[in-house]
Amino acid sequence: MRSGHSHLRLHTCSPGLAEVLASLQSSMAWTPIQLCGVASLLCSALNLFGDLCYIDFYIAEMTLEGFGTINSVARPGNLFNFNESWPLQLSAASGWMYPIWAAATAYPLYIGLRGAGSWRCSLAPCALLVYGLCVVGGALHSGFGFSTILPQYLHSHRMSSTCAGHLHAAQAKVMDAYVFGYTPGPLAVIVASAWIAYVVVARKTRFPRWFVLFTPIVTMAWVAVGFLVLPDPWGMYFAGAFGTWILLVMNLASCAILWNVDEAVVSFRELRDEK
Repeated sequence: MRSGHSHLRLHTCSPGLAEVLASLQSSMAWTPIQLCGVASLLCSALNLFGDLCYIDFYIAEMTLEGFGTINSVARPGNLFNFNESWPLQLSAASGWMYPIWAAATAYPLYIGLRGAGSWRCSLAPCALLVYGLCVVGGALHSGFGFSTILPQYLHSHRMSSTCAGHLHAAQAKVMDAYVFGYTPGPLAVIVASAWIAYVVVARKTRFPRWFVLFTPIVTMAWVAVGFLVLPDPWGMYFAGAFGTWILLVMNLASCAILWNVDEAVVSFRELRDEK
């Protein structure tokens, strides 16, 4: 009999308990904006690793006399041991995450710019930014891994000056093709960044106008100042990772501004109907 009363009491209280649990679950649920913020932070960390690894390799085995020119001698890396292959392999393999990073960057931007008017002020610059980031990930970031092969081979083998000259000439050809292949990516990112900055300043959006201070073009300016202020070679490490900083700063700012915005996932119909 007593157990029956207990069961009845628990059954009577269960609706209130269910409401509390439902409220707790909803409060713990992450919005799309918040998920994008976390994803972009993780992608930035992986990209920063690759940036620092590539810069360290460049300082160790290349020269500044020409982009990607092989140095006559190999020096130890300041951050990595290039006798081990995993740092460069991990850096070159990170291109897969750029579409994820691009989506995590573009979604909060689109939500913030959506009230600016036509799709030309919201969807178009975000789409251009996604295109640029995907090209940067595949052609620029992952592609640089191929430019490290000949320097490593030259510095790890004894060969005649004639053979070494052939490798230097081949490296120059590799770098020409590399630059030609990645150029559309950074250009698209720069144009999209200027486009977004203009919309924030000139149109009514969910972003305050001071958000323009966190867009990539402005970030590149203070990164250049950091290059001049920091001692050598750390200024080069800092400035060389500008690709990480321009996105990380904009990601943090956009997600912080929209963090508590309870925005549903944008449907394809909504994208289609935006005029």
